[in-house]
Amino acid sequence: MGKRDVFCWNVMIRSVAIHGRTEDAIKMYSLMQKKGLKPNDFTFTAALFACSHGGLVKEGERIFHSMERDFGVEPKLQHYGCIINLLSRNGQLEEAVRLFKAMPYMPDIAIWGALLGGCRGISHLQLAEEVIEKATGLEANESGVYVLLANMHASVGQWPEAQSAREMMEEKNIWKNTGHSHVYAP
Repeated sequence: MGKRDVFCWNVMIRSVAIHGRTEDAIKMYSLMQKKGLKPNDFTFTAALFACSHGGLVKEGERIFHSMERDFGVEPKLQHYGCIINLLSRNGQLEEAVRLFKAMPYMPDIAIWGALLGGCRGISHLQLAEEVIEKATGLEANESGVYVLLANMHASVGQWPEAQSAREMMEEKNIWKNTGHSHVYAP
């Protein structure tokens, strides 16, 4: 390929990250800058996605904080979502909540889901209840938050509460799609 612009680098970083090669994605992020290209908001989304899915907490925090400071790119909702997901997945729920409270945007279902996922990791049911209450106010038809809450209650033997979470799904006419896969045989 001839000249690689920022768009090409963004696609490469995201593609490599999606396929589980998170450290390679971060190397590409750095190489892009060494080649003299300035990251844009899509670049940061791809790099933060890689960090989130690879558990690269320090690198993710470094990238997130460098956005505005070093590149003049103001973090958007999706950037906050990535960093909150990263922190929540890696046992840093208090830091995720602190960042959540400081962000200048109204949270979307992805951010509520990331916080709820962090609650599961440390069985923080009180915060999970608060998160689910706020998330249901979005009127999003996402089964994941309800299923996760029900599973959290069930894991600590709170069967009536688990049933209640499932009943909330039914009342809102939200259904969990059954997962399936296909095997192609030529």
